Amino acid sequence: MLGDLTVWYLFLGGAGAGLLLVSAVLECLSPQAVVADCGGRYAPKEAYRRFFGPVYVAGIAAVAIGMVCLFLDLGRGERALALIFQPTLSFITVGAFALLVLIALAAVPLFVWAFGCAALPRAFMLAVRPLLAVAAFVVMVYTGLFLSSMPSVPLWASPWLPVLFVASALSTGIALLICAVVLTGAGEGFAATLDRLRKVDAAAIACEIVVLALFAGTAYLGGGTAQASAERLVQGDLAAPFLGLVVALGLVAPLACEVLNRKAAVRPAVAAGAFVLVGGFFLRWCVSEAGMAVDIAASVMAALGIQ
Repeated sequence: MLGDLTVWYLFLGGAGAGLLLVSAVLECLSPQAVVADCGGRYAPKEAYRRFFGPVYVAGIAAVAIGMVCLFLDLGRGERALALIFQPTLSFITVGAFALLVLIALAAVPLFVWAFGCAALPRAFMLAVRPLLAVAAFVVMVYTGLFLSSMPSVPLWASPWLPVLFVASALSTGIALLICAVVLTGAGEGFAATLDRLRKVDAAAIACEIVVLALFAGTAYLGGGTAQASAERLVQGDLAAPFLGLVVALGLVAPLACEVLNRKAAVRPAVAAGAFVLVGGFFLRWCVSEAGMAVDIAASVMAALGIQ
């Protein structure tokens, strides 16, 4: 069965990738963030360094910790080494390498914005941005495909699950970005940017609510094991964490905060971000627990490439 470390891996990988995707897009939309004439080099302005620096640190930290959770979940050090140096075609392997590529690409803007490295050619940085965005999106999609590719688990074998995890990754990524910027005091001077991000986050949460309803409704109408799993979420042993921590705290509460916080106050913004992050973790935990059963655990481990 999937352990808590795997759930952390799915959550942190998705949230970190969502943050890095949003960061790359924001950087593309902020040409004024660099010195206009610096001999063809990419020289960041100090004000924008205070914004993007904490953002890239938080994004890479989330992805890196997610990778550590993945390797720890393998159980033995030789398994982790074999995953890298003797890879096999499994979802664990694909996910590990996707995260490695994402970290490698994100390290470039990290050194620029967090450490003020201005020795990189402008053309190189312009090429890294779209590659980083693509890699981040791949990881966001992968965290849903990771589960939906297992026909042995009817609840997970749904076309709505990757869409749900992408919407959740985007929302948790924006929440993590806002928390990183506000809590480090880097939000001063970027109130308009944070306000737009809050609106995007509200739209992502609204989409997540719709997709979650479609995901649960499709499973319930599917009958059999899928219906039993859906019933666990809405009226069974998982109803309390699902309805309380995922739906109420992780979706409805932050959406209400985003809508009602018209003056972009700091505390409601951070509270909404914290609610989204808690809900994002328990979304993956509840979906994981609802889909698993003792009689299908062995087939799931085989699909993951874990013996």
